Amino acid sequence: MSRDPQHSRELELLETRQREEAPAADLRVNRETSRVRIPEQGALPRSAALLERLYHGELVPRERKPQVIDTRRSCGPFMVSVDEPPMVLLDACSQIATLSHGFAHPGILAGLHEGRFDGCLWANPDSTVTPSPELDDYGAYLLSKAPAGLDHATFVCAGGAEANEKALRIARLNSPDPTRRRVLAFEGSFHGRTLVSLGATSNPAKRKGVDMPGFEAIFCPRDLDALAAVLGERGGELYAVIVEPMMAEGGDIHLAREFLLGVRELSRAHGLPLIIDEVQTGFGTSGSFFWWTHLGLGDTPETAPDLITCAKKAGLGVVLSRWADPEPAPVNVASALRGLIQAETAELQAELEAPIRERLHALAAEFPELVSEPRVAGTAFAFDLPSAKERDAFIGQRFARGFMTYHAGERTIRFRLASCWELSHLDDLFARVATALRRLDDPSAAVYEREGGKRQRFGQLDIREITEEDWAEIMALEQRAYEPARADSEEFLRATAEAGLGLVARDGASDELLGFVFAAGLEHYAELSGPDQDPNLGTGNTLYAADLTVSEGARGRGVGRALKSRQIQWAREHGYTFVSGRNRIGLTTQMAALNRSFGAYTAKVLENQYGGDATAEYYRIPLRSPAPAKKHARGLDLASGLQAPFGPRPEFMATRELVGPTASRLNLSNWATPDSVHYFEHLRAILPRGTGHLYTTSSRDELLDKSLRCLKMARAEATIAVGFEGGYLGHTTASARSLSDPAGFGEGFALFDWPRIPHPEDVGVAASVAALQGLIDAHGAAKIVAVFVELVGERSGRVLGSEAALALAKLCKTHDIPLAVVETASGGYRSGAGAWGLDGLDAGFCPNLVLWYPGGQLGQIFIDSRWWNGAPLQLISTWDGDELSQIRTHEHLRAAHRLELGPAINALHDLAHEAADAIGEGARVGGIGLYRTLSFGDPKRAAAVLATCRDAGLLLGRGLPDTLTLVPALDVEPAALRGPARTILLDAISSSVGG
Repeated sequence: MSRDPQHSRELELLETRQREEAPAADLRVNRETSRVRIPEQGALPRSAALLERLYHGELVPRERKPQVIDTRRSCGPFMVSVDEPPMVLLDACSQIATLSHGFAHPGILAGLHEGRFDGCLWANPDSTVTPSPELDDYGAYLLSKAPAGLDHATFVCAGGAEANEKALRIARLNSPDPTRRRVLAFEGSFHGRTLVSLGATSNPAKRKGVDMPGFEAIFCPRDLDALAAVLGERGGELYAVIVEPMMAEGGDIHLAREFLLGVRELSRAHGLPLIIDEVQTGFGTSGSFFWWTHLGLGDTPETAPDLITCAKKAGLGVVLSRWADPEPAPVNVASALRGLIQAETAELQAELEAPIRERLHALAAEFPELVSEPRVAGTAFAFDLPSAKERDAFIGQRFARGFMTYHAGERTIRFRLASCWELSHLDDLFARVATALRRLDDPSAAVYEREGGKRQRFGQLDIREITEEDWAEIMALEQRAYEPARADSEEFLRATAEAGLGLVARDGASDELLGFVFAAGLEHYAELSGPDQDPNLGTGNTLYAADLTVSEGARGRGVGRALKSRQIQWAREHGYTFVSGRNRIGLTTQMAALNRSFGAYTAKVLENQYGGDATAEYYRIPLRSPAPAKKHARGLDLASGLQAPFGPRPEFMATRELVGPTASRLNLSNWATPDSVHYFEHLRAILPRGTGHLYTTSSRDELLDKSLRCLKMARAEATIAVGFEGGYLGHTTASARSLSDPAGFGEGFALFDWPRIPHPEDVGVAASVAALQGLIDAHGAAKIVAVFVELVGERSGRVLGSEAALALAKLCKTHDIPLAVVETASGGYRSGAGAWGLDGLDAGFCPNLVLWYPGGQLGQIFIDSRWWNGAPLQLISTWDGDELSQIRTHEHLRAAHRLELGPAINALHDLAHEAADAIGEGARVGGIGLYRTLSFGDPKRAAAVLATCRDAGLLLGRGLPDTLTLVPALDVEPAALRGPARTILLDAISSSVGG
């Protein structure tokens, strides 16, 4: 790979600066667990500086909220900015219903530190190449909760829009007539922002400019008589009915059980599959796992829908269906595992409904002229204000009041809490909401007022080891502080201090005993409830916190924090990996919050404690970050390189702090983090030539849908996208299916009648360009949204050369048609020409858009200034990617630019061509760099070689039906390609002769 030394030096300097800013992987945690904080005048200096770095040169639209978020410090309902002092807000919408428990989910923390994420944290396993136990477990759990008759679970990479697109695809395949093109939706609906899901969204403002004539949904009033009439008149045009049981974006409209049951009966009477969109309402939001079952529906096949979709809390898109998905796609497995962990405790949200209802109705009674239609189910509640004026006045002061939420519909304020919310949090939130209502007409209401400054601390605090003279005071304080069942004996505490740690805290001025702390190795407590069940017992890696006590007069002044800090410091110095302990639930709220602030999570809830029926939390504080195993078998994997560019566990990932981004997922369309800013700065440094701006997506398919939305806003008449034979842009959304070659997929693959022209590699440049010219002549340039071409065909291996690229660009420029190049198979240094395959083409070729799917839950659209739409909030989706996927991709890019790929590229080239020679007539080698394809001309023979290689330990990918793909990790050893991979592949080809 040819390198520009100056550019490499710039990347090295950027990395050095960013690593100096980034938290060390093992840095001590300091989470906010107790209060809202507003800095003086709302000052957010570090946030402002980071956002300016993000927006510089209009790299991305200016649409993030002003707080840049520190996911390492955010905890429970508290969202913390990176500033010092930080702004700390109550997230009363739980990242638009993404979080079931709040930030730093204890189950996810446990999974990270106890190995549950080891198979999917460091890189994304390709779930279409090897079975994923995480997805299998997830699917089984969801089906155990599903309404009767829904026996199949499938997953999609992005969120609710893709889930609905997948459901619509499955429904269409199983409808009375798979050629039908319309869906019935209801007034007030919102189903996503891909072309088809947006087409089923009733708000004309959201669909403006992106409607596809002939494919629009039929919108029906929320009335059964109206529905019967529409189905009677136009049922023959429909292939499905889709409805949200609670219309969130439409204004938190709770649909009645009777209405939904009527929809079920009428849709069945017309043979139409019924899709229940539970993207916002599933996973316990209503208290029941599904809103549908919350309404008492679904116990029998007669009252069950045909499909249910979920996202948000699910971590990705989920479809539960009566029918199997014939076309699964790879997903981000770590996101699926997060969703499974949230699902396992989702129904805990039911406990909040009663206290929310009490406070909500009290609020309505206090403000009868303002608050109307209070409604609540589970952790979701809302109320209406008199008009949009009051709605906007309320939203305009939310940060100044110390909380985050959103509006919906014309005048609704909506909230989505999480199971971590305690009664004190609810009281705090409703007091803040009441203040906001009182100040709706106050022009100064949005002015920040300082809140939650530094707490009073002891000026002179002396912490030292226990001496004999301390014991009498220690035992007196122990007896005062605890009821007899929880008080430790002097014998117990002396033994603990002798085996481990015993410290006292005294007032440096008066020498008054303020508190003490005791701890020793877990093995010292092998007979004690809690330690006796700890899987770490016997490993020597855990310090057990036996006792931490603070005198009543010293509480709230930092003594407990100081003692806990010294305990953790001692544990680190003595080589421990964890600190564990137990707290009695209900009597140790402040101590539990203190432990959480140091990173604790609940490992187990213990019953029948302290000699009675008390319950206790057995907690664990990790002292080290998760790290990939330094030695692991990588195997012979030539299939997973796009998802895992450096194999399953690259050692360099140990340098990154992944706990915060994984356990506290953010909607990156609304919020930035230091890690996301660093990632975008790196992308700015390697922008494909001709581009200067970018958008982010959560999947491969969304790359196309978001590109089309962007371009259609500027090309109002355009309805046709143009692709190439053999091309592939995804197969989840209707748009991606309609541009991708259908070979190998099911019937009715495309929805839109979009043309694919012959590829220049097959028919020559002149013929391919002539085919495009023929489309322009037939339809008019204004009707064409854009032309999409892969630089290297992901399924076909066909390569766009310089001559063809220049000719296509010239024709598109003549007619002012955007030209988009897809770099999924060639970007990220894989081509060997540079960061982009584009770097290997004639320098005069500059496409208008470059689309890149780097794997995981992420996609990047690079776009030039001609077609860039920088208006805020025009092209967002809920997530706009995933921070964990961004971090992984950032590290992949950093590592890849240092590689010398030449030897591996040569080895893969030789392997592919030797294999083609062995195949014989009809064989063809495609691709470039470290992405190669091997076409057999015979789908059965290709399948036989694929299976034989797998049985022998070599994984190959699948392209078009007769084509296998060879996509190794970027750091593959050439010797592996020339040795064992070669032997297995050639033997498999030989054995397939005549097969």
